[in-house]
Amino acid sequence: TILATQFKSAVQPLIVMFTIPFALIGVIFGLLVTGLPFSMMTMISVVALAGVVVNDALVLVDFVNRERASGVDRWNSLINAGAIRLRPIIMTTVTTIAGFMPIILSNSSTTSDYKPMAVSIAFGLAFATVLTLFVIPVLYSLVDSLFGKLGMTRFKTHASYEECVDCDE
Repeated sequence: TILATQFKSAVQPLIVMFTIPFALIGVIFGLLVTGLPFSMMTMISVVALAGVVVNDALVLVDFVNRERASGVDRWNSLINAGAIRLRPIIMTTVTTIAGFMPIILSNSSTTSDYKPMAVSIAFGLAFATVLTLFVIPVLYSLVDSLFGKLGMTRFKTHASYEECVDCDE
């Protein structure tokens, strides 16, 4: 309800939460690659990861909404969000993964209990970030088009994609 209030939409928080399955795919992939078991620490890391991976989508959707509120059309606001917010999103992800690398690469018995957690968060975050940067703008556009056709959007109608992008150049 907090996100629905902030976005003034009941659907946009669902778009943001769509990133959580991306993280789960990354967790499973990471555990398979490293041969680690799905342990209690992995389950705890999945819960923590669910809170972390939504941040990338929050940043993108919020930026698009701010651009659209200022009168920028949907297509350009999605492109601007991807271009302007790409660096902060990538830097946040890379620094988080780098923080877990000593645990992931360690062969010490003192870190063996935390290794599944570190692998889960690192792989889940990496996978979710890459997919978020591609899928969330597409999903936002699809949902916005659907609600626009139904006349249920809070943004004024904007030019179509063909009018925004000159195909002759």
